[in-house]
Amino acid sequence: MRRLLTALVALLMTAALGAPALAESPGLVSRPGQYEGYAPVLYDEWVRTSQYVPTRDGTRLAVDLYRPAVDGKPVDRPFPVVWEHQLSRASRAEDGSVSLRGVTSGMADLTAYGYVVAFVDRRGNGASFGTMTGYHSRTEAADAYDITEWLAAQPWSDGEVGVFGCSNTGDAAMQAATVGAPHLKAVFAGNYSFHKYDAFQRGGIRANWGVGPNRTREEDLRNLPVDADPDGTLLRQAVEQHQANTSLRDMWRAAPYRDSYVDSVGTRPWTEYSVATYREAIERSGVPLYSYDGWDDDFRKESLVSAATLSNPHKVLIGPWQHCENQGFDIVAERHRFFDYWLKGIDNGIMDEPPVHYYTGSFDGTGQWRDTAQWPPRPSARQTRYYLADGPTGTVDSVNDGGLTRDRPRGHGGKDDYTVDYSVSCPDPVDQEQTCPQDAKGLTYTTAPLKRHTELTGHPVVSLRLSATSADGNVFAYLSDVAPDGTVRILTDGRLRLALRGTQRAPYDVLGTPWRRGDTADARPMPSGKAERVDFDMLPLSSVVPAGHRLRITITGADVRESDRTEVSPAPVYTVHREPARASSITLPVV
Repeated sequence: MRRLLTALVALLMTAALGAPALAESPGLVSRPGQYEGYAPVLYDEWVRTSQYVPTRDGTRLAVDLYRPAVDGKPVDRPFPVVWEHQLSRASRAEDGSVSLRGVTSGMADLTAYGYVVAFVDRRGNGASFGTMTGYHSRTEAADAYDITEWLAAQPWSDGEVGVFGCSNTGDAAMQAATVGAPHLKAVFAGNYSFHKYDAFQRGGIRANWGVGPNRTREEDLRNLPVDADPDGTLLRQAVEQHQANTSLRDMWRAAPYRDSYVDSVGTRPWTEYSVATYREAIERSGVPLYSYDGWDDDFRKESLVSAATLSNPHKVLIGPWQHCENQGFDIVAERHRFFDYWLKGIDNGIMDEPPVHYYTGSFDGTGQWRDTAQWPPRPSARQTRYYLADGPTGTVDSVNDGGLTRDRPRGHGGKDDYTVDYSVSCPDPVDQEQTCPQDAKGLTYTTAPLKRHTELTGHPVVSLRLSATSADGNVFAYLSDVAPDGTVRILTDGRLRLALRGTQRAPYDVLGTPWRRGDTADARPMPSGKAERVDFDMLPLSSVVPAGHRLRITITGADVRESDRTEVSPAPVYTVHREPARASSITLPVV
Protein backbone atom coordinates (compact mmCIF):
# COMPACT_ATOMS: atom_id res chain seq x y z
CA MET A 1 0.00 0.00 0.00
CA ARG A 2 2.76 2.46 0.91
CA ARG A 3 4.54 1.81 -2.39
CA LEU A 4 1.31 2.40 -4.32
CA LEU A 5 0.57 5.64 -2.46
CA THR A 6 4.14 6.82 -3.01
CA ALA A 7 3.88 6.19 -6.74
CA LEU A 8 0.55 8.01 -6.97
CA VAL A 9 1.88 11.02 -5.05
CA ALA A 10 4.97 11.14 -7.26
CA LEU A 11 2.83 11.00 -10.42
CA LEU A 12 0.61 13.82 -9.20
CA MET A 13 3.58 15.99 -8.18
CA THR A 14 5.43 15.54 -11.44
CA ALA A 15 2.32 16.16 -13.52
CA ALA A 16 1.51 19.32 -11.57
CA LEU A 17 5.07 20.66 -11.95
CA GLY A 18 5.32 19.85 -15.62
CA ALA A 19 8.08 17.25 -15.16
CA PRO A 20 7.97 13.82 -16.85
CA ALA A 21 5.82 11.33 -14.96
CA LEU A 22 7.60 8.36 -13.41
CA ALA A 23 5.61 6.01 -15.61
CA GLU A 24 7.28 7.63 -18.63
CA SER A 25 10.81 7.43 -17.26
CA PRO A 26 13.17 4.83 -18.70
CA GLY A 27 13.32 3.05 -15.35
CA LEU A 28 13.62 3.26 -11.62
CA VAL A 29 17.03 2.64 -10.07
CA SER A 30 17.57 2.48 -6.31
CA ARG A 31 20.63 0.68 -5.11
CA PRO A 32 23.65 1.75 -3.03
CA GLY A 33 25.22 4.81 -4.68
CA GLN A 34 22.68 4.88 -7.55
CA TYR A 35 19.32 6.62 -7.51
CA GLU A 36 17.21 7.48 -10.54
CA GLY A 37 13.56 7.88 -11.34
CA TYR A 38 12.12 7.95 -7.85
CA ALA A 39 12.71 11.69 -7.37
CA PRO A 40 12.17 13.90 -10.42
CA VAL A 41 14.28 17.01 -10.92
CA LEU A 42 12.00 19.90 -9.99
CA TYR A 43 14.35 22.89 -10.08
CA ASP A 44 17.55 23.84 -11.84
CA GLU A 45 18.55 26.77 -9.62
CA TRP A 46 19.31 27.45 -6.00
CA VAL A 47 19.95 30.60 -4.03
CA ARG A 48 22.20 30.89 -1.01
CA THR A 49 21.51 33.23 1.89
CA SER A 50 23.20 33.47 5.27
CA GLN A 51 22.17 34.80 8.66
CA TYR A 52 22.70 34.48 12.38
CA VAL A 53 20.38 32.27 14.44
CA PRO A 54 20.48 32.63 18.25
CA THR A 55 20.55 29.54 20.45
CA ARG A 56 18.86 29.25 23.83
CA ASP A 57 21.76 30.95 25.63
CA GLY A 58 21.86 33.80 23.09
CA THR A 59 24.96 32.62 21.19
CA ARG A 60 24.58 33.52 17.52
CA LEU A 61 25.40 30.75 15.04
CA ALA A 62 26.12 31.46 11.38
CA VAL A 63 23.77 29.61 9.02
CA ASP A 64 23.94 29.17 5.24
CA LEU A 65 20.67 28.24 3.51
CA TYR A 66 20.49 26.76 0.02
CA ARG A 67 16.92 26.92 -1.27
CA PRO A 68 15.34 25.80 -4.56
CA ALA A 69 14.86 28.78 -6.86
CA VAL A 70 13.14 29.88 -10.05
CA ASP A 71 14.44 32.92 -11.94
CA GLY A 72 16.81 33.73 -9.11
CA LYS A 73 14.14 33.80 -6.41
CA PRO A 74 13.60 31.13 -3.73
CA VAL A 75 10.53 28.97 -4.22
CA ASP A 76 7.81 29.97 -1.78
CA ARG A 77 6.68 26.55 -0.57
CA PRO A 78 7.80 24.24 2.25
CA PHE A 79 10.39 21.50 1.74
CA PRO A 80 12.23 18.99 3.94
CA VAL A 81 15.49 20.35 5.34
CA VAL A 82 18.84 18.57 5.70
CA TRP A 83 21.76 20.22 7.45
CA GLU A 84 25.35 19.82 8.62
CA HIS A 85 26.86 21.11 11.90
CA GLN A 86 30.03 22.47 10.34
CA LEU A 87 33.35 24.03 11.31
CA SER A 88 33.38 26.39 8.32
CA ARG A 89 30.31 26.74 6.12
CA ALA A 90 31.94 29.30 3.81
CA SER A 91 35.45 30.75 3.55
CA ARG A 92 37.90 32.56 1.33
CA ALA A 93 41.34 31.15 0.45
CA GLU A 94 44.54 33.20 0.45
CA ASP A 95 44.21 33.67 -3.31
CA GLY A 96 40.73 35.14 -2.84
CA SER A 97 38.75 32.16 -4.14
CA VAL A 98 35.58 31.32 -2.24
CA SER A 99 34.82 27.86 -0.88
CA LEU A 100 31.16 27.12 -0.16
CA ARG A 101 30.49 23.94 1.79
CA GLY A 102 27.20 23.44 -0.02
CA VAL A 103 29.10 23.29 -3.32
CA THR A 104 32.20 21.34 -2.25
CA SER A 105 30.07 18.69 -0.52
CA GLY A 106 27.71 18.37 -3.49
CA MET A 107 24.76 18.59 -1.13
CA ALA A 108 23.41 21.81 -2.68
CA ASP A 109 22.41 19.53 -5.58
CA LEU A 110 19.55 18.20 -3.45
CA THR A 111 17.76 21.52 -3.92
CA ALA A 112 16.94 20.29 -7.44
CA TYR A 113 14.78 17.56 -5.89
CA GLY A 114 12.91 19.79 -3.47
CA TYR A 115 15.13 20.10 -0.38
CA VAL A 116 16.44 23.02 1.61
CA VAL A 117 20.07 22.38 2.57
CA ALA A 118 21.65 24.21 5.52
CA PHE A 119 25.18 24.49 6.90
CA VAL A 120 25.72 25.81 10.41
CA ASP A 121 29.04 26.86 11.92
CA ARG A 122 29.42 25.33 15.36
CA ARG A 123 29.95 27.75 18.23
CA GLY A 124 33.54 28.93 18.40
CA ASN A 125 34.04 28.18 14.70
CA GLY A 126 33.55 29.82 11.32
CA ALA A 127 31.54 33.02 11.63
CA SER A 128 29.64 31.80 14.71
CA PHE A 129 30.00 33.47 18.07
CA GLY A 130 30.89 31.70 21.31
CA THR A 131 33.73 29.40 22.29
CA MET A 132 34.25 25.71 21.70
CA THR A 133 34.58 24.03 25.07
CA GLY A 134 35.82 20.48 24.73
CA TYR A 135 34.93 18.36 21.72
CA HIS A 136 31.23 17.78 20.96
CA SER A 137 30.08 19.04 24.34
CA ARG A 138 26.51 18.93 25.59
CA THR A 139 26.29 22.64 24.82
CA GLU A 140 26.91 21.85 21.15
CA ALA A 141 24.34 19.06 21.33
CA ALA A 142 21.82 21.56 22.74
CA ASP A 143 22.70 23.87 19.83
CA ALA A 144 21.84 21.01 17.46
CA TYR A 145 18.43 20.72 19.11
CA ASP A 146 17.83 24.47 18.76
CA ILE A 147 18.92 24.58 15.11
CA THR A 148 16.85 21.50 14.20
CA GLU A 149 13.72 22.97 15.72
CA TRP A 150 14.40 26.41 14.21
CA LEU A 151 14.75 24.87 10.75
CA ALA A 152 11.54 22.91 11.26
CA ALA A 153 9.60 26.05 12.19
CA GLN A 154 10.50 28.17 9.15
CA PRO A 155 7.86 28.87 6.48
CA TRP A 156 10.02 27.25 3.79
CA SER A 157 10.26 24.03 5.87
CA ASP A 158 7.70 21.25 6.02
CA GLY A 159 9.00 20.21 9.47
CA GLU A 160 10.86 17.09 8.30
CA VAL A 161 14.56 17.52 9.19
CA GLY A 162 17.62 15.34 8.59
CA VAL A 163 21.25 15.86 9.57
CA PHE A 164 24.43 14.64 7.91
CA GLY A 165 28.21 14.91 8.29
CA CYS A 166 31.55 13.14 8.23
CA SER A 167 34.45 12.97 10.71
CA ASN A 168 33.95 15.72 13.30
CA THR A 169 30.67 16.69 11.61
CA GLY A 170 29.71 13.00 11.54
CA ASP A 171 30.18 13.00 15.31
CA ALA A 172 28.10 16.18 15.46
CA ALA A 173 25.35 14.49 13.42
CA MET A 174 25.25 11.58 15.86
CA GLN A 175 25.24 14.00 18.79
CA ALA A 176 22.14 15.63 17.28
CA ALA A 177 20.37 12.29 17.78
CA THR A 178 21.10 12.35 21.53
CA VAL A 179 18.92 15.37 22.45
CA GLY A 180 15.44 14.27 21.40
CA ALA A 181 14.66 17.02 18.90
CA PRO A 182 11.06 16.20 17.85
CA HIS A 183 11.55 17.11 14.19
CA LEU A 184 14.80 15.19 13.62
CA LYS A 185 13.78 12.28 11.39
CA ALA A 186 17.05 10.89 9.94
CA VAL A 187 20.82 10.95 10.55
CA PHE A 188 23.47 10.14 7.91
CA ALA A 189 26.89 10.11 9.62
CA GLY A 190 30.32 9.07 8.37
CA ASN A 191 33.69 8.25 9.94
CA TYR A 192 32.63 9.13 13.48
CA SER A 193 33.54 7.75 16.90
CA PHE A 194 30.88 5.82 18.81
CA HIS A 195 33.03 6.08 21.94
CA LYS A 196 35.84 8.59 21.66
CA TYR A 197 38.15 6.65 23.97
CA ASP A 198 37.87 3.52 21.82
CA ALA A 199 38.50 5.52 18.65
CA PHE A 200 41.00 8.23 19.66
CA GLN A 201 42.70 6.34 22.49
CA ARG A 202 42.44 2.88 20.95
CA GLY A 203 44.27 0.37 23.12
CA GLY A 204 45.00 3.17 25.60
CA ILE A 205 47.29 4.93 23.06
CA ARG A 206 46.61 8.40 21.70
CA ALA A 207 46.97 9.04 17.99
CA ASN A 208 47.49 12.22 16.01
CA TRP A 209 43.91 13.32 15.43
CA GLY A 210 41.03 14.86 17.34
CA VAL A 211 43.12 17.94 18.19
CA GLY A 212 41.72 20.50 15.75
CA PRO A 213 40.69 22.85 14.39
CA ASN A 214 43.57 25.12 15.31
CA ARG A 215 43.19 28.34 13.33
CA THR A 216 45.01 31.63 13.71
CA ARG A 217 43.04 34.89 13.81
CA GLU A 218 44.05 35.50 10.21
CA GLU A 219 42.75 32.10 9.10
CA ASP A 220 39.54 32.57 11.07
CA LEU A 221 38.93 35.95 9.48
CA ARG A 222 38.86 34.30 6.05
CA ASN A 223 35.49 32.77 6.96
CA LEU A 224 32.74 34.59 5.11
CA PRO A 225 30.56 36.90 7.18
CA VAL A 226 26.77 36.50 7.04
CA ASP A 227 24.72 38.67 4.69
CA ALA A 228 23.82 41.19 7.38
CA ASP A 229 27.51 41.76 8.20
CA PRO A 230 28.93 43.05 4.89
CA ASP A 231 31.97 44.77 6.42
CA GLY A 232 32.83 41.83 8.71
CA THR A 233 32.39 43.72 11.98
CA LEU A 234 30.44 40.89 13.58
CA LEU A 235 32.86 38.31 12.17
CA ARG A 236 35.77 40.07 13.86
CA GLN A 237 33.87 40.06 17.17
CA ALA A 238 33.15 36.35 16.79
CA VAL A 239 36.79 35.56 15.98
CA GLU A 240 37.92 37.28 19.17
CA GLN A 241 35.64 34.97 21.16
CA HIS A 242 37.20 31.97 19.40
CA GLN A 243 40.55 32.73 21.01
CA ALA A 244 39.22 31.18 24.23
CA ASN A 245 38.49 27.83 22.51
CA THR A 246 39.70 24.71 24.29
CA SER A 247 43.12 23.43 23.28
CA LEU A 248 42.09 19.91 22.38
CA ARG A 249 45.68 18.68 22.34
CA ASP A 250 46.18 19.86 25.93
CA MET A 251 42.80 18.46 26.99
CA TRP A 252 43.51 14.96 25.67
CA ARG A 253 47.00 15.00 27.18
CA ALA A 254 45.35 15.59 30.55
CA ALA A 255 43.05 12.57 30.03
CA PRO A 256 45.18 9.40 29.72
CA TYR A 257 42.38 7.21 31.10
CA ARG A 258 38.72 6.77 30.24
CA ASP A 259 37.67 8.15 33.65
CA SER A 260 40.15 11.06 33.66
CA TYR A 261 38.69 14.37 34.90
CA VAL A 262 40.07 17.49 33.20
CA ASP A 263 39.84 20.73 35.15
CA SER A 264 40.07 22.99 32.09
CA VAL A 265 36.75 21.68 30.75
CA GLY A 266 35.21 20.69 34.09
CA THR A 267 34.25 17.19 33.06
CA ARG A 268 35.41 13.69 32.14
CA PRO A 269 35.81 14.37 28.41
CA TRP A 270 35.89 10.78 27.18
CA THR A 271 32.48 10.23 28.77
CA GLU A 272 30.70 13.52 28.11
CA TYR A 273 31.81 13.84 24.49
CA SER A 274 31.07 10.26 23.39
CA VAL A 275 27.94 9.23 21.50
CA ALA A 276 27.92 5.88 23.35
CA THR A 277 27.18 7.66 26.64
CA TYR A 278 23.77 8.66 25.26
CA ARG A 279 22.77 5.30 23.85
CA GLU A 280 19.43 5.21 25.68
CA ALA A 281 18.49 8.70 24.47
CA ILE A 282 19.29 7.77 20.85
CA GLU A 283 17.23 4.59 21.12
CA ARG A 284 14.31 6.48 22.71
CA SER A 285 14.32 8.87 19.76
CA GLY A 286 13.99 5.99 17.32
CA VAL A 287 15.67 8.16 14.70
CA PRO A 288 16.91 6.11 11.72
CA LEU A 289 20.70 6.08 11.27
CA TYR A 290 23.01 5.55 8.31
CA SER A 291 26.71 5.07 9.12
CA TYR A 292 29.50 4.90 6.57
CA ASP A 293 33.28 4.51 6.66
CA GLY A 294 36.27 3.16 4.72
CA TRP A 295 38.54 0.16 5.16
CA ASP A 296 41.58 2.46 5.24
CA ASP A 297 40.15 4.70 7.98
CA ASP A 298 41.15 4.33 11.61
CA PHE A 299 37.53 4.74 12.84
CA ARG A 300 35.98 1.96 10.78
CA LYS A 301 35.14 -0.29 13.72
CA GLU A 302 33.08 2.49 15.31
CA SER A 303 30.31 2.41 12.69
CA LEU A 304 29.97 -1.35 13.07
CA VAL A 305 29.87 -1.16 16.87
CA SER A 306 27.30 1.62 16.67
CA ALA A 307 25.04 -0.41 14.39
CA ALA A 308 25.42 -3.55 16.51
CA THR A 309 24.61 -1.68 19.71
CA LEU A 310 21.78 0.69 18.84
CA SER A 311 18.26 -0.61 18.26
CA ASN A 312 17.40 2.21 15.83
CA PRO A 313 16.82 1.38 12.15
CA HIS A 314 20.39 1.36 10.86
CA LYS A 315 22.26 1.09 7.56
CA VAL A 316 26.05 0.63 7.27
CA LEU A 317 28.31 1.28 4.28
CA ILE A 318 32.05 0.50 4.22
CA GLY A 319 34.06 1.07 1.06
CA PRO A 320 37.70 0.92 -0.10
CA TRP A 321 38.39 4.44 1.12
CA GLN A 322 40.43 6.57 3.46
CA HIS A 323 38.95 9.05 5.91
CA CYS A 324 35.74 10.69 4.56
CA GLU A 325 36.50 9.60 1.02
CA ASN A 326 34.10 7.85 -1.36
CA GLN A 327 35.84 7.42 -4.71
CA GLY A 328 33.68 5.57 -7.22
CA PHE A 329 30.59 5.83 -5.04
CA ASP A 330 27.98 8.60 -5.21
CA ILE A 331 27.59 9.47 -1.54
CA VAL A 332 25.24 12.37 -2.35
CA ALA A 333 22.92 9.98 -4.20
CA GLU A 334 23.01 7.63 -1.21
CA ARG A 335 22.12 10.46 1.18
CA HIS A 336 19.35 11.40 -1.23
CA ARG A 337 17.95 7.84 -1.17
CA PHE A 338 18.01 7.74 2.62
CA PHE A 339 16.47 11.16 3.13
CA ASP A 340 13.81 10.56 0.45
CA TYR A 341 12.70 7.45 2.32
CA TRP A 342 12.59 8.98 5.79
CA LEU A 343 11.76 12.63 5.07
CA LYS A 344 9.50 12.32 2.01
CA GLY A 345 8.06 8.85 2.49
CA ILE A 346 9.27 7.64 -0.92
CA ASP A 347 9.36 3.87 -0.83
CA ASN A 348 12.57 3.41 -2.81
CA GLY A 349 13.45 0.10 -1.16
CA ILE A 350 16.52 1.29 0.74
CA MET A 351 15.33 -0.20 4.01
CA ASP A 352 14.41 -3.51 2.35
CA GLU A 353 18.06 -4.11 1.47
CA PRO A 354 20.46 -6.00 3.77
CA PRO A 355 21.61 -3.51 6.41
CA VAL A 356 25.37 -3.80 5.71
CA HIS A 357 26.86 -2.99 2.29
CA TYR A 358 30.63 -3.49 2.16
CA TYR A 359 33.50 -3.82 -0.27
CA THR A 360 35.94 -6.73 -0.42
CA GLY A 361 39.19 -5.66 -2.08
CA SER A 362 42.40 -7.27 -3.29
CA PHE A 363 46.07 -6.44 -3.74
CA ASP A 364 45.62 -5.28 -7.36
CA GLY A 365 42.93 -2.73 -6.50
CA THR A 366 40.03 -4.83 -7.76
CA GLY A 367 37.18 -6.07 -5.61
CA GLN A 368 33.44 -6.41 -5.28
CA TRP A 369 30.57 -5.03 -3.25
CA ARG A 370 28.68 -7.38 -0.97
CA ASP A 371 25.68 -7.31 1.34
CA THR A 372 25.09 -9.00 4.67
CA ALA A 373 22.30 -9.07 7.22
CA GLN A 374 24.78 -9.02 10.10
CA TRP A 375 28.38 -8.21 10.90
CA PRO A 376 30.65 -10.12 10.89
CA PRO A 377 29.03 -12.07 8.04
CA ARG A 378 27.99 -15.48 9.30
CA PRO A 379 28.53 -18.34 8.96
CA SER A 380 31.03 -17.84 6.15
CA ALA A 381 33.99 -16.61 8.25
CA ARG A 382 35.99 -19.22 10.19
CA GLN A 383 38.21 -18.04 13.03
CA THR A 384 41.57 -19.57 12.12
CA ARG A 385 44.60 -19.41 14.39
CA TYR A 386 48.11 -18.89 13.08
CA TYR A 387 51.02 -19.33 15.47
CA LEU A 388 54.19 -17.28 15.60
CA ALA A 389 56.99 -19.72 14.87
CA ASP A 390 60.61 -20.15 13.89
CA GLY A 391 61.43 -18.94 10.39
CA PRO A 392 61.98 -18.75 7.63
CA THR A 393 58.97 -20.52 6.09
CA GLY A 394 59.45 -19.11 2.61
CA THR A 395 61.27 -16.38 0.77
CA VAL A 396 61.81 -13.63 3.32
CA ASP A 397 62.93 -10.04 3.09
CA SER A 398 63.41 -9.04 6.72
CA VAL A 399 66.33 -9.85 8.96
CA ASN A 400 63.89 -10.39 11.85
CA ASP A 401 61.61 -12.75 9.94
CA GLY A 402 60.01 -15.70 11.70
CA GLY A 403 57.30 -18.04 10.55
CA LEU A 404 53.51 -17.92 10.76
CA THR A 405 51.90 -21.33 10.68
CA ARG A 406 48.74 -23.26 11.57
CA ASP A 407 50.81 -25.74 13.61
CA ARG A 408 51.09 -25.28 17.37
CA PRO A 409 54.65 -25.01 18.67
CA ARG A 410 56.22 -28.28 19.80
CA GLY A 411 59.20 -29.28 21.92
CA HIS A 412 60.83 -26.39 23.70
CA GLY A 413 59.42 -23.80 21.29
CA GLY A 414 61.27 -20.53 21.27
CA LYS A 415 61.22 -16.83 21.94
CA ASP A 416 62.29 -13.63 20.23
CA ASP A 417 63.88 -10.62 21.90
CA TYR A 418 63.15 -7.23 20.42
CA THR A 419 64.60 -3.88 21.44
CA VAL A 420 61.98 -1.19 20.82
CA ASP A 421 62.96 0.99 17.87
CA TYR A 422 61.56 4.51 18.13
CA SER A 423 62.87 5.58 14.70
CA VAL A 424 59.69 4.56 12.85
CA SER A 425 58.83 6.90 9.97
CA CYS A 426 56.90 7.17 6.71
CA PRO A 427 57.92 8.99 3.53
CA ASP A 428 54.54 10.75 3.40
CA PRO A 429 52.43 12.21 6.23
CA VAL A 430 49.98 9.76 7.81
CA ASP A 431 46.64 10.88 9.20
CA GLN A 432 43.64 8.66 9.94
CA GLU A 433 44.61 6.05 7.36
CA GLN A 434 46.84 3.00 7.68
CA THR A 435 50.49 3.67 8.40
CA CYS A 436 53.32 2.57 6.11
CA PRO A 437 55.11 -0.79 6.59
CA GLN A 438 57.59 -0.90 9.49
CA ASP A 439 58.92 -4.41 8.95
CA ALA A 440 62.56 -3.40 9.40
CA LYS A 441 61.72 -1.77 12.76
CA GLY A 442 60.17 -4.80 14.48
CA LEU A 443 59.67 -8.54 14.57
CA THR A 444 58.00 -10.12 11.55
CA TYR A 445 56.33 -13.52 11.16
CA THR A 446 55.38 -14.63 7.67
CA THR A 447 53.46 -17.56 6.20
CA ALA A 448 54.59 -19.70 3.31
CA PRO A 449 53.08 -18.61 -0.04
CA LEU A 450 49.33 -19.22 0.04
CA LYS A 451 48.13 -22.10 -2.11
CA ARG A 452 44.77 -20.48 -2.86
CA HIS A 453 43.10 -17.09 -2.77
CA THR A 454 42.24 -16.38 0.86
CA GLU A 455 39.56 -13.95 1.97
CA LEU A 456 39.76 -12.31 5.37
CA THR A 457 36.52 -10.65 6.50
CA GLY A 458 35.97 -9.74 10.13
CA HIS A 459 38.09 -8.91 13.15
CA PRO A 460 41.61 -10.37 13.61
CA VAL A 461 42.72 -10.85 17.22
CA VAL A 462 46.36 -10.89 18.34
CA SER A 463 47.28 -13.01 21.36
CA LEU A 464 50.87 -12.57 22.56
CA ARG A 465 52.75 -14.03 25.47
CA LEU A 466 54.98 -11.10 26.17
CA SER A 467 57.52 -10.08 28.77
CA ALA A 468 59.21 -6.69 28.97
CA THR A 469 62.09 -5.01 30.75
CA SER A 470 59.88 -1.96 31.36
CA ALA A 471 56.80 -1.59 33.56
CA ASP A 472 54.83 -0.04 30.71
CA GLY A 473 55.09 0.60 27.00
CA ASN A 474 53.16 0.31 23.78
CA VAL A 475 52.89 -2.66 21.46
CA PHE A 476 51.68 -2.47 17.86
CA ALA A 477 50.81 -5.23 15.41
CA TYR A 478 50.29 -4.95 11.65
CA LEU A 479 48.79 -7.58 9.37
CA SER A 480 50.12 -7.37 5.83
CA ASP A 481 49.74 -8.94 2.40
CA VAL A 482 53.22 -9.59 0.95
CA ALA A 483 53.45 -10.01 -2.81
CA PRO A 484 55.95 -12.37 -4.48
CA ASP A 485 58.12 -9.36 -5.39
CA GLY A 486 58.27 -8.31 -1.73
CA THR A 487 55.77 -5.43 -1.97
CA VAL A 488 53.96 -5.05 1.34
CA ARG A 489 50.36 -3.85 1.74
CA ILE A 490 49.14 -3.35 5.31
CA LEU A 491 45.65 -4.79 5.70
CA THR A 492 44.93 -3.75 9.28
CA ASP A 493 46.57 -2.99 12.61
CA GLY A 494 46.07 -3.17 16.37
CA ARG A 495 47.68 -1.52 19.37
CA LEU A 496 47.77 -1.75 23.16
CA ARG A 497 49.32 0.03 26.09
CA LEU A 498 50.83 -2.78 28.16
CA ALA A 499 49.73 -1.36 31.52
CA LEU A 500 46.11 -1.63 30.30
CA ARG A 501 46.34 -5.24 29.10
CA GLY A 502 43.51 -6.45 31.36
CA THR A 503 40.11 -6.96 29.71
CA GLN A 504 36.63 -6.18 31.00
CA ARG A 505 33.09 -6.74 29.78
CA ALA A 506 32.04 -3.97 27.42
CA PRO A 507 28.86 -1.95 28.14
CA TYR A 508 27.97 -2.11 24.43
CA ASP A 509 28.36 -4.60 21.60
CA VAL A 510 32.03 -4.76 20.54
CA LEU A 511 31.43 -7.65 18.13
CA GLY A 512 33.17 -10.29 20.22
CA THR A 513 36.51 -8.48 20.42
CA PRO A 514 38.58 -7.87 23.59
CA TRP A 515 37.55 -4.62 25.33
CA ARG A 516 39.32 -2.50 27.90
CA ARG A 517 37.69 -0.04 30.24
CA GLY A 518 40.94 1.88 30.55
CA ASP A 519 40.12 3.53 33.88
CA THR A 520 42.83 4.83 36.18
CA ALA A 521 42.40 1.84 38.48
CA ASP A 522 42.91 -0.61 35.60
CA ALA A 523 46.56 0.32 35.03
CA ARG A 524 48.94 -2.46 36.18
CA PRO A 525 52.70 -2.48 35.60
CA MET A 526 54.25 -5.34 33.70
CA PRO A 527 55.97 -7.72 36.13
CA SER A 528 59.69 -7.82 35.54
CA GLY A 529 60.77 -10.83 33.48
CA LYS A 530 57.36 -12.53 33.60
CA ALA A 531 55.44 -13.40 30.46
CA GLU A 532 51.96 -11.85 30.46
CA ARG A 533 49.03 -12.62 28.18
CA VAL A 534 48.46 -9.63 25.91
CA ASP A 535 45.35 -9.90 23.74
CA PHE A 536 44.01 -7.15 21.47
CA ASP A 537 41.95 -6.91 18.31
CA MET A 538 42.90 -5.40 15.01
CA LEU A 539 40.57 -3.12 13.10
CA PRO A 540 38.06 -5.00 10.92
CA LEU A 541 38.86 -5.75 7.29
CA SER A 542 37.53 -7.43 4.19
CA SER A 543 40.25 -8.35 1.74
CA VAL A 544 41.30 -11.18 -0.56
CA VAL A 545 44.96 -12.22 -0.40
CA PRO A 546 45.87 -13.83 -3.75
CA ALA A 547 47.42 -17.25 -4.12
CA GLY A 548 51.21 -17.02 -4.09
CA HIS A 549 51.17 -14.07 -1.68
CA ARG A 550 52.06 -14.40 1.99
CA LEU A 551 50.49 -13.11 5.20
CA ARG A 552 52.73 -11.31 7.66
CA ILE A 553 52.30 -10.01 11.18
CA THR A 554 54.75 -7.35 12.33
CA ILE A 555 55.25 -6.46 16.01
CA THR A 556 56.75 -3.10 17.00
CA GLY A 557 56.97 -0.88 20.05
CA ALA A 558 56.36 2.43 18.27
CA ASP A 559 54.08 3.83 15.56
CA VAL A 560 54.32 7.00 13.47
CA ARG A 561 50.79 8.05 14.51
CA GLU A 562 51.47 8.12 18.27
CA SER A 563 50.81 11.30 20.23
CA ASP A 564 52.86 12.03 23.34
CA ARG A 565 55.11 8.99 23.04
CA THR A 566 57.27 8.35 26.09
CA GLU A 567 60.67 7.17 24.93
CA VAL A 568 62.65 5.19 27.48
CA SER A 569 66.45 5.10 27.52
CA PRO A 570 67.81 2.54 27.21
CA ALA A 571 64.98 1.31 25.01
CA PRO A 572 63.00 -1.53 26.60
CA VAL A 573 63.33 -5.09 25.39
CA TYR A 574 60.19 -7.08 24.62
CA THR A 575 60.32 -10.86 24.53
CA VAL A 576 57.70 -12.63 22.43
CA HIS A 577 57.31 -16.20 23.67
CA ARG A 578 56.58 -19.12 21.35
CA GLU A 579 56.74 -22.10 23.71
CA PRO A 580 53.95 -24.72 23.64
CA ALA A 581 52.63 -23.54 27.01
CA ARG A 582 53.09 -19.87 26.13
CA ALA A 583 52.27 -19.71 22.45
CA SER A 584 51.74 -16.41 20.66
CA SER A 585 49.29 -16.27 17.79
CA ILE A 586 46.93 -14.29 15.60
CA THR A 587 43.38 -15.45 14.89
CA LEU A 588 42.17 -14.52 11.41
CA PRO A 589 38.59 -14.46 10.06
CA VAL A 590 39.18 -16.72 7.04
CA VAL A 591 36.35 -17.10 4.52
